[in-house]
Amino acid sequence: MKTITSIIALLLVTGMFAQADMKIMSIQGDVKVRHGAEEGWVSVAAGDVVKPEDSMRSGRGSTAVLLVDGATRLTLPELVIVDCSDLRTLTQEELLLKLAMEGIRSLPQQKRDGDMSIPRTTTVHGSRTEASSPLQPGSKDGFILQLNGTKVLHENGFYATMVLRAKEVFRLSPTLRSRYDVRLLVADAFEKMQLNGEALGEYNSLSKEKLSLRDRAVVERRIAVLKKTQD
Repeated sequence: MKTITSIIALLLVTGMFAQADMKIMSIQGDVKVRHGAEEGWVSVAAGDVVKPEDSMRSGRGSTAVLLVDGATRLTLPELVIVDCSDLRTLTQEELLLKLAMEGIRSLPQQKRDGDMSIPRTTTVHGSRTEASSPLQPGSKDGFILQLNGTKVLHENGFYATMVLRAKEVFRLSPTLRSRYDVRLLVADAFEKMQLNGEALGEYNSLSKEKLSLRDRAVVERRIAVLKKTQD
């Protein structure tokens, strides 16, 4: 079991290093980058290059345009944190494998399967807790900015990494599971990847929450549509 866990953990970090660097095409306002495992955010300018292990953060009223894979332009809106490692496409199999590992991390911190204990850690630096600054990724405000960033991922077709980022934030900051808008996007991302069973599970989970009449109608409609596809 330890060997299987080690293999899964190794696979979780693969892919990041195969990504190409990204170029900042334009910036408006306060946009900063955090390089790899460095502790602080630093200002960037148009023409700068960011790497897959970096994170970007935009302030209020600020935007940036990134050139991804030398061809795709991605706009970073205000008040988001996006890990550049998330700007990549995963297959269904890769997503399901990473979701399985995320599920293991979500288990209570205790010995599982005999005397084996899996540490509840993450391979991405965006989840490090740094209470010294309200805008660090591991702070409450930082988690909110990361959830805002998941919308950027969804809008640009990075559905798998959007799902993984959202679920990680929900695990590390459970109170943010009340973000109906993000949870709905998670379910939609599963649909976009043709993982209808996983999408239905997300919608069913949402249907158990306290929702407005409008939101509940949306969820119930999606459940009905997905159930028809399974008949």
